[in-house]
Amino acid sequence: MIVAVPAIETEINGKRLLSPHFGRAPGFVIFNGVTGESMFVENPKKRAGYGGGRLIADLFMRNGVDVVLVKEMGEGAFFNLQSAGVKVFLIPETIKFVEEAIDAYRDGKLKPLTEPSESGHHH
Repeated sequence: MIVAVPAIETEINGKRLLSPHFGRAPGFVIFNGVTGESMFVENPKKRAGYGGGRLIADLFMRNGVDVVLVKEMGEGAFFNLQSAGVKVFLIPETIKFVEEAIDAYRDGKLKPLTEPSESGHHH
């Protein structure tokens, strides 16, 4: 199992903060559930502008990602990942750090995201 989580560069007491936005996240933590190793990779969309969502999906495919944990996700990214066979799970508002989100996923506490969650009216 390889998990990707949108994150920001900031760490507090050695824990990396989640990014609330998927497509606009500064980067992603890619965690290998077998080896326990993780790495931070810059969001390739930062340099691409519109339509860069496919670059994120490509990054995940190159790294063998099969699960993505998010606070929210728009239509383009959701359908790109779904078509690539990547499962998406929703991180509750109470979770602030990447490590907590991964633990919650491993403990079976996260709900699958079955449709895009980002809209102008959703809080």
